Amino acid sequence: MKKIKYIKTKDKEIIVFGEIMVHSDFKHMNPISAGFIYFGIDEDGNPTCTCHGESISLGLVSDEEEDTFLAQSQLGFSYY
Repeated sequence: MKKIKYIKTKDKEIIVFGEIMVHSDFKHMNPISAGFIYFGIDEDGNPTCTCHGESISLGLVSDEEEDTFLAQSQLGFSYY
């Protein structure tokens, strides 16, 4: 499984990118949190994602609860 990375901007936008890039490639976007995002399927068969971890190159951690909520909303994964 490939590691999929993300940053959250100050405008609360989630930017998702692949493992070949480093978080600091997005430093110009002034991220306020960063980490990894995992995609899956919930018990009802709906797509979902979860944010966690940290970015060493940016020195930022994931705000797991808020970042996951924003990512799911931005991707249209909100079913609740």
